[in-house]
Amino acid sequence: MPLHWTQDFLGHGVESAPLGRGRHGELGTLIRFDPAEEHSGDGGPAAPRRAEGALLYVHGWSDYFFNLELAHFADTHGYRFYALDLPEHGRSLAAGELPGFVGSAEHYLESVAAAVAAAHTDSGARPVLMGHSTGGLAAALYAQRSAGELAGLVLSSPWLVAHGGTAAGRVLEAALRPASVRWPRQQIPLPSRGYFWRAVAKEAGGEWDLREDLRPRNAFPVRLGWLHGVLQGQRLLRSGPRIGLPSLLLASTTSDMGPVWRERMRERDAVLPIAPMRRAAAELCVDLEEALVEGGLHDVLLSPAPVRNEAYGRLGRWLEELSRREC
Repeated sequence: MPLHWTQDFLGHGVESAPLGRGRHGELGTLIRFDPAEEHSGDGGPAAPRRAEGALLYVHGWSDYFFNLELAHFADTHGYRFYALDLPEHGRSLAAGELPGFVGSAEHYLESVAAAVAAAHTDSGARPVLMGHSTGGLAAALYAQRSAGELAGLVLSSPWLVAHGGTAAGRVLEAALRPASVRWPRQQIPLPSRGYFWRAVAKEAGGEWDLREDLRPRNAFPVRLGWLHGVLQGQRLLRSGPRIGLPSLLLASTTSDMGPVWRERMRERDAVLPIAPMRRAAAELCVDLEEALVEGGLHDVLLSPAPVRNEAYGRLGRWLEELSRREC
């Protein structure tokens, strides 16, 4: 069924469309960027369409797509840009729903599969799939099962392994399983940190205008079913085949996950530890290149301009090499 596109709240040149409903629930919302429409909306000349590929971005936990800088970057490198707002996140969150509650790895997989298929149909190209944090987990799960549908994989600070490592993830998943089945929506009392919001939001000293109704300061409540679904997804990655696609790990060089805010967290990943992330990515991806950026935040592409410019440079060179390999 064709998607019903409407102008997005990000303005001219951006459209969004619901992906409909699947076996596990709503599939989320697909966003697309059209630079010709962006210029025509303000009376300017239409930009020439030169896209030969497609890039599909999947955001992280308690987030939504807002980074038009990434959309422009993709366009200048010859890629039609798409983004997925996951179920119960951002544009996909309806009144009365539990924010961020995706209760199984299969729901993530179904959502990404629908977005990949729609982006492929719309652009005529197999997309490069780019996932950040929890979106990186979802992207990796999809790539592991459906690599033939993709041109490449970009893992942006992906949540591939539990904070305490593989062994801790196994123990925690087993411990949570009975309760998550019985009380999947039960909230887990965890301290509110909000450090990532503090590092990126304009009103807190960052550079980005964030909609607090879509990206709250302290993130969505963590619930048993959601956390168990993430741990389940990480286990499925470990037990599945390695990913043979050309892959890029984009992340900071350093993490700082201390219990209190420190200004140096504006130059580090304050959400996920880097070392286990790198090990997990290397074990998962056969053809992996690392792009570790000094001074990068958890989402490196939201870091201060000099840092993210370096990150975009690394990403751009990788995409150019990917294009040469496909010729």
